[in-house]
Amino acid sequence: MKKILFVLVALSFMTMMNVSMAKDRTIVGYISDFGCDDNCYLSIKQDNGKMIDALCAAPVCRPWSETAEMPRRFIGKKVRVTVGKDKQYDGAGTVMGNFRSFKKIQFLD
Repeated sequence: MKKILFVLVALSFMTMMNVSMAKDRTIVGYISDFGCDDNCYLSIKQDNGKMIDALCAAPVCRPWSETAEMPRRFIGKKVRVTVGKDKQYDGAGTVMGNFRSFKKIQFLD
């Protein structure tokens, strides 16, 4: 899990530099992973194999973020997510910038 978190944090800093200024968009995929460090991230795998990592900012993420754990039963669930941007914080609560976020999550199965 620590290795996954390291990769997610590294990806977050790389992606922060490429965050689009476009409006929110919707994608469909399958929940692949969830992990927390200073922020909590969700990974969605699309049908084309592309992985999308983003801050887990949707209301459904709140209890997962509070416990830093998502119930395993959600792995592999098909979802429609609204992708936007949200603030990313460091451990001291300082805003590090804006990062891709999943603002809404709708379970499809």
